[in-house]
Formats: sequence, C-alpha cells, structure tokens
Amino acid sequence: MVIYHPSLAGNVLIVIGEGFWVLSATSQLRRLVKTHNTRGLSAPSQTLNAAGNVAWCAYFALQHLWYPFVTNVIVLALTMSILGFTLSNKKQFAKGIIAIAVVGPLTSYMLLRHPASSGWVGMIFNWIAATPWLMKVITKKKVSGISEKGLMFALGAMLCTLAYGILIHSWPLIAGCIQGLIYTAIIMQFYYRYRHHD
Repeated sequence: MVIYHPSLAGNVLIVIGEGFWVLSATSQLRRLVKTHNTRGLSAPSQTLNAAGNVAWCAYFALQHLWYPFVTNVIVLALTMSILGFTLSNKKQFAKGIIAIAVVGPLTSYMLLRHPASSGWVGMIFNWIAATPWLMKVITKKKVSGISEKGLMFALGAMLCTLAYGILIHSWPLIAGCIQGLIYTAIIMQFYYRYRHHD
C-alpha cells in the first residue's frame, strides 16, 4: 500500500472539504431536532452511510491521513445521531434494526479481511445508501426532510474532496466524489422544483 504525504495545499483542501461534510451533517441533524420531520430519510441508508464512514476512517488511518480521519469520526457521530432520530419513526425502526444487524457484521468482516480495500468499501456503501434515496426523490418527487444547507455543504465537500483525491491519487475518493456529485446535482434539481409542493 502506497502512503501519500499531501502538500500544504492538499491538507487545506481536505480540511475545507471535510469541514463541509461536518456542516452538511450538522445542518441535517439541526433540521431533525427542530422539525422532527424524518420523512425522506431512510434508516437502512443512514446505517449504510455510517458503515461507509467507518470504512473511510479505516482507509484514512491506514494511509496516515489524519485530517480526514478525525473529521470522518465527527461525521460518523453526527450520522449516528441522525440514524437515532430516523429510528424514532415507527415505520423505519424495524428496517433500521435489520439493516444494523446485517451491515454491522458485514462491515467488520470486510474491513478485517480486506483492510487495503477499505476506501472502496466506504465508496460502495455510500453509493448503495444514496441510490434508493435518489430513486425515491425521482419517482415520488418528495423532498421533505431534505436540508437545503445540507445539500450545499455536501456539494462543497465533494468538490474539495475530489480535488484532494486527485492530488493524492486516491481512486476510491475520486470515484466516490464523482458519483456523489452526480447524485447531488440530480437531487438538487428535484429539490428546487418540488420543495413547495410537499
């Protein structure tokens, strides 16, 4: 495994990018605390996102990239809080418990068995988590529960993280950010079109 040592510019990029991730998750959590509106949020998707955060933490630790490691720990804590709110929805509770029972051991197995692939594991979990959400927004045109600030911060985070991934030649980061940018662009288009219809 090649360990990269980012330049000052790279470190600044990832601190800004990861800071946006923290702000995105914080915005979503603040909206949940304020409105208690969990519509549009899925417990299985939040579980997969949390598992993706765990995988990214392992990836950054193995690469000795401590700035993104620390911020991913913070985002993991925020994601777990969002998951907790989502589980308060009776319709989501059973799905969430099943997802946790399956995804938790699977994540542990994959990271222990294939630690060098932890970045790809994180990217795949995030991709799987976002796909049902994207399809729900497209097919049902329901955007309630989505934080506008959260979307904006996520967009900024992915742009900065993509630039960082290119600087350190991290293919999992590059692939994950491209996928995330495509999904976010589509969701933002639907959000601005249908936000007043919910």
